[in-house]
Amino acid sequence: MNAVPPKPKVTVEAEPFIPYVKPEEFDPRIKPILDPYMKRMGFLPNALKLYAYRPEIAVTLFTLNSNVMRDPSSALPQLLKRKVAALCCAVNGCAYCTAHSCNMLKRPNTGDPMTSEGWGISEEELQGIISGETKAPNEMEQAVFDYARAASEDAPNVPREILDRLKKHLTPPQIVELACVVGFWKFYNTVHDSLHIPIEQHLLADTGYVSLA
Repeated sequence: MNAVPPKPKVTVEAEPFIPYVKPEEFDPRIKPILDPYMKRMGFLPNALKLYAYRPEIAVTLFTLNSNVMRDPSSALPQLLKRKVAALCCAVNGCAYCTAHSCNMLKRPNTGDPMTSEGWGISEEELQGIISGETKAPNEMEQAVFDYARAASEDAPNVPREILDRLKKHLTPPQIVELACVVGFWKFYNTVHDSLHIPIEQHLLADTGYVSLA
C-alpha cells in the first residue's frame, strides 16, 4: 500500500502579523535574487516578502542559502542535503520550512535543480526519513541522518557512537559541510518561526510532516 501524506496541521493561509512588502516596492538590491527564486521554486515565498524590509539581510541570506545548499563545490550530494534539510526542519518543529522542504523533495525531478528544483522521492521514503522509522539505504546515509537528528535536538551532546560512525563514512570536509547544513536550518527555522511566516496556500497540504519527527 502506498503511503499517504500526513494530515495537514494548517488548512487556511494566515495573514502575516506584519504586512508583506509588495514586490513592486522591493529594493533594487533584491531584484537579482527574485528571478532565481521564481525559476527554482515557481513562486515568490512569503519569507522573502518579509526579508524585503531588510534588503542587506535578504541578499546575505540568499547567498548563505546558495553556498550551503547549492554550491557547485559541495562535498556532499545535493539530494542528501535536501533530505537532511527536511529532517532538520521537522525535528526543529518549523512547519513553514518543513512544508517547503518536503514539497521540494516530492516534486518531479526535472534534471536541473538550478531552474526548477524537484527530486521526485516517494512519500514512503520521505516519511521514513523524517520519522526515523525506516533505515537508510546505506550506512553512510544512516550516519548522516542520525547525526542531523541528534545535532538538531542537542548539538553539544551528539552521542560519540554517532560521531564515530560519521567519521567512518565521511571525510572532514563533508562533516564540516554537514554541520553547516544542520546549523543553517536551525537558524533559518528560528527566524521563520519567530516571524510567524504564514505557509503559502498551495503548500498547506504539506504541513503535517512536522508531526512525524
